Amino acid sequence: MDAKELLRRYDAGERDFRAIILQHTDLSRVKLDSVNLSGACFYSVNLHAANLKNVNLSSTEWSDCNLLALQFWLCNLKDAIIEHCDLESARFFDCDLRGIRISLSNVSRAAFTRVNFQDAKLGGSGEDPCEFWDVIRPDGVLIPGFTFHIYHSS
Repeated sequence: MDAKELLRRYDAGERDFRAIILQHTDLSRVKLDSVNLSGACFYSVNLHAANLKNVNLSSTEWSDCNLLALQFWLCNLKDAIIEHCDLESARFFDCDLRGIRISLSNVSRAAFTRVNFQDAKLGGSGEDPCEFWDVIRPDGVLIPGFTFHIYHSS
């Protein structure tokens, strides 16, 4: 599916896009509300300044009770707004998350690998911790290696 097809179906009232694959497409400044994108895979998708509210971005059940995790590979989510979303078990690899605003969203067990959070506003919640690998914190500090917490208490 490409951006044009997704937006055409969204404008026609469709809201269930579970496990879709989007690659090399531009969804910058798109506004999607109350969409199910669970288990989707985004590869090299431009979501710069996208506005995603009430979107299910979590993993989805696949065959034999396996989970198909939502994945973002090499995506630009700079200045995107993610609000009231379910990001449980989502995976972000080599993504630009500078200036992203995540608020009132479930980020339990989400994993962030080689992402840049510089100037991000992170206000997600969840019972299980996120995983961080080689990330740049919102204050610009590189945190090499693995951690569950990008800010450590002294």
